[in-house]
Amino acid sequence: MSASLRAVLGASLMLGAVLLLGSSLPTRAQDPGGNGLNLQNPYAQPNAPGSGSSKLNEQITPRNEEYAKAVALIQDGQYNDAMLILNKLIAMDPIDADALNQLGFCYQKLGQPGKAMSYYKKVLSTKPEHLGANENAGELFLEMKDLPKAEKRLAVLEGACAGCQEYNQLKAKIVAYKLAAQG
Repeated sequence: MSASLRAVLGASLMLGAVLLLGSSLPTRAQDPGGNGLNLQNPYAQPNAPGSGSSKLNEQITPRNEEYAKAVALIQDGQYNDAMLILNKLIAMDPIDADALNQLGFCYQKLGQPGKAMSYYKKVLSTKPEHLGANENAGELFLEMKDLPKAEKRLAVLEGACAGCQEYNQLKAKIVAYKLAAQG
């Protein structure tokens, strides 16, 4: 079979597949850079592999939209509603570090430090430099009056991102804790 005949047959098969599958092909939205973003991936990862960052990737995915809703609910103090969304995200991806961290934060705010710490430990066991989990765990250690462990979380943050928001916030809380203990 000649190369040109194979090319024609291949193109015909592709066209037939497109016509047969029709609308079941994944849709794509266009980002400002012109690189299509897949809106069909609920398993989009929030971080680059090995990243300590707690920032979402730039892709607009159902996962990221749901995560953003949960964070907005947390900021409004609606922890139980946020937890419903976070649990759904964790059901889809049991090692979603950002969702696990936020779930721990919800438990912390609801006065359940043991559950909160269990989620922070789960995050830190797979991503030891996760910024949010280190900050939140450090703050929880301060609430539990365990300054040495809070300072260990600060040291991790200093190594991961000295000067970042998470480091600065935990450092300020440790300084305030020490001043309150002196006074």
